[in-house]
Amino acid sequence: MAGAGLPIDLVLVRHGESEGNLAQRFSKKGDDRMWTPEFQSRHTSRYRLTDDGRRQAVEAGKWIRKHLPGHFDRYYCSEYARAMETAGLLGMDNADWFVEFYLREQDRGVLAGRSTLQRKKYHQEEMRYAKTDSFYWTPPGGESMANACLRIDRFLDSLKKNCSGFKVLVVCHGNMMKGFRVRLERMSQTAYREFEERSSVDPKLKMHNCQIMHYSRRDPITGRVYPELRWKRSVCPWDASKSTNEWEEITRPHFSNAALLDAVSHIPQILNTDLAKALPPLDPSMVGRTATLDTITKQEHVGKMEKCEDEHEQEQDVERMCVDPVVPLTSSSSSLSTAK
Repeated sequence: MAGAGLPIDLVLVRHGESEGNLAQRFSKKGDDRMWTPEFQSRHTSRYRLTDDGRRQAVEAGKWIRKHLPGHFDRYYCSEYARAMETAGLLGMDNADWFVEFYLREQDRGVLAGRSTLQRKKYHQEEMRYAKTDSFYWTPPGGESMANACLRIDRFLDSLKKNCSGFKVLVVCHGNMMKGFRVRLERMSQTAYREFEERSSVDPKLKMHNCQIMHYSRRDPITGRVYPELRWKRSVCPWDASKSTNEWEEITRPHFSNAALLDAVSHIPQILNTDLAKALPPLDPSMVGRTATLDTITKQEHVGKMEKCEDEHEQEQDVERMCVDPVVPLTSSSSSLSTAK
């Protein structure tokens, strides 16, 4: 996705603060008062901007007009209400917007429209599993970040066909902008997880509301245009202290054989062929059922304990016979003794 045919300038803008952003911020602090039945009955695609969100959108428009003067060749926005409202408030002169459903936010499935507290209470298993891999994990009924990136690929393909050499403005969503980073910068799953961890503690790496990501094929110093999107800058237009703001050259990773092996060496191996060969025969009662190694180990242990108990009982019987070897006389044996 880094090849020729893409726009010379691709400017991505996250929507301003929405009703959902506001309600989740309070929920993370343990306050769910905003999650009224009326609010929860609304689909997330219909969340409006808050007053702060509208102010952020206006500021974003001012920054774009100042630092990227002139007309854009093409304007796109997600069809979600908060993205369309943001696009309209940017105030771009004579903008002619294309509403694109491929740009909708990542689908959170059963977690969508749920507060942070509700997710922790009613979806404990899903939230626990989500921590195993933030890139490939798929919420029930939703899509993973990897799935969302497939939609981004389709959108980028359309830009190659229709907007080669153009200056393009796109308004979308936070997770989708992360997806654009993954595809445009060839970010690996490991790099994505590391970025997620760093951005959780460094505000300059967060994808704030109305954050602007500007990708360009043009060298910001020499003005030379390259075949691929080669530079990027990240700007928070309503508070520059929350972003890096400077141009960075994009370095896309390549791997040698040794580098590939090194990349996976830190993952501990749990299963191996030796372990499989050492497993005891499967208990017939477990055929067709899911059994953890722990369960199988316990079965093996129980079997050994039962065998030991049987052997111990047999040893006790032998000991009793050795201590008291005389067999009690029966009535018939007594009669024979008297007859003699």
